[in-house]
Amino acid sequence: MKEERTIALNLFDRLHLGHQVLIDRLSEMPNPIAGVSDGGLIGSELELAEIIQPVDLRVENLKAYLSESRLDRIDVQVFSSYDALLNIQGPVRFLMFMGPCCSEIEEHIIKSLQADSKPKVSFEFMKPVRANDGDKLSSARIRLGEIDRSGRPLVGTDEPPRRLGEELRKDLQTPKGEVFAAKDGNPEERVVEKIYHEGPPCIIAVGDVTCATLAEVNYFPDVQVIDGITKRGRYAREFKAHIEYTIYNPPATIYPEAWSAMKTAIKNKRTTLIKVEGEEDLLGFPAALLAPDDAVLLYGQPDVGIVWVPINDENRRRARAFLEAMPIITCND
Repeated sequence: MKEERTIALNLFDRLHLGHQVLIDRLSEMPNPIAGVSDGGLIGSELELAEIIQPVDLRVENLKAYLSESRLDRIDVQVFSSYDALLNIQGPVRFLMFMGPCCSEIEEHIIKSLQADSKPKVSFEFMKPVRANDGDKLSSARIRLGEIDRSGRPLVGTDEPPRRLGEELRKDLQTPKGEVFAAKDGNPEERVVEKIYHEGPPCIIAVGDVTCATLAEVNYFPDVQVIDGITKRGRYAREFKAHIEYTIYNPPATIYPEAWSAMKTAIKNKRTTLIKVEGEEDLLGFPAALLAPDDAVLLYGQPDVGIVWVPINDENRRRARAFLEAMPIITCND
């Protein structure tokens, strides 16, 4: 008879502290498998289910975490249907968190087993990990922008997820600013000189190169937004800040967690780094709407220099017009 396998079944969306606790328990079990649920196993009632990370990214992040934690003995498999679960050979123990979705899976599996006399199956349910506010730490709450991946509370947002079509990019008005061109001298030094002279209440820098070159002149903005990518490819660099958030925001989108993390970062009294899985190119627009009067948004213009965007009524109107042109993402997308 085959040895029992243990499958920790979960979406593993926005890999978070709760997932790490689940993996810790799985590591103690025989023949461990991290089962990434997808397809027919994703409940239709999940909030913002339409912006769950693609399964390939969830698997990639999970494997990276297992490697970093030296838990390579844990296999990673994707399960997209009940049939895939029921066709596993030999006895199986399912490890899941307590909750409606997992109870539904358990009920479906048990009914199928009773009808088909499949091999022995057992279940172990873990209590949900709690976020700092005492409520459940879940991927759904992270997607909504209520908490971050460590369970820390965010200020939240009412903004829906939006996606920008390529055909609209050229027609949209962007915030206006002053260009500090490299041809006129070191743009970072001139930008920092202006900051010290004018004393804006908040400085938000978007882009890896912009944040890095400001750090080279020993200036660290209140909010730094990076994605590890530049025009020339991957950008591996360490950035310093007192607080750090990781969010998921694919190219040509703005998700609620991006709004919430940006709003939280602006309200923080300490420097904050927002690391983006995906792309940060559009996140200057939430910044323009969330930052206080007379704040400044900085971003890089490739092969030119740094753009200084003052936060004022005109640029807020432009940012809102940009957003309203982006269709809201629905479950039909």
